[in-house]
Amino acid sequence: MIHGVGFEQFRDAITSLPLRNEYQREDLICARFRLLTDRGLEVYYAPFHYLNRDARLVLVGLTPGWTQMELSYREARSGLAAGLSDDEIFYRIEMKASFGGRLRDNLVQMLDGVGLRQCLGVSCSELFERRVSNFVHFTSILSAPIFRGGENYRGAGPHPFEVPYLRNWIFEYLPSELLSVPLALVVPLGKIANEAIHVLCQQGKLDSSRCLIGFPHPSGANGHRGNIYEAGKSKWMTQIMRWLSSQPSV
Repeated sequence: MIHGVGFEQFRDAITSLPLRNEYQREDLICARFRLLTDRGLEVYYAPFHYLNRDARLVLVGLTPGWTQMELSYREARSGLAAGLSDDEIFYRIEMKASFGGRLRDNLVQMLDGVGLRQCLGVSCSELFERRVSNFVHFTSILSAPIFRGGENYRGAGPHPFEVPYLRNWIFEYLPSELLSVPLALVVPLGKIANEAIHVLCQQGKLDSSRCLIGFPHPSGANGHRGNIYEAGKSKWMTQIMRWLSSQPSV
């Protein structure tokens, strides 16, 4: 969800985009969608506003990348053209763009492998389908696309804790979002997302028993993913069973 930024601020700009099957970088990575620049980082708006308060699982990435940004704008533009409500547009964006692209297959395999399929009663591939999408909420510690030198921001040079706007987003806004989904396990994906969730637990802003600290990012570029996953698998399986068994029935 976007911190302090509303859809209304960008509705006209999105409506002015041509209807296309795919947008190019110059269509979206431009001044009219830019939120700010700081220390070599460019932060952009994208219409990620959906919040599923009843979810049993929250997947937390670092920040939407270009693939997710482009998908979100495509869904928003087509939804506006079809006269859909804002809530329906946000829902469609959530299902289409969140963890979109190739990494979704890896993510599904990893989540099924730690027992979530058995605990939730559905394959994690189905979390992206409307009929069972109430199980999951997708977000990022920084829910706006961020680029460094034109490339997806990876959380370094600078670290997000070193940028006041980003640090405030993580430590002031993210906890309130996660507390709004009180029944859900929190699965941070990747090093920086794990660091952020770990610090929030240390600060007492999140219950550590619901957070699968250390879960690796599903990207195929993460060469250590398999080893990290296998090392933590047993611990996470136990944690998942304890948390979900202590919550009201799904």
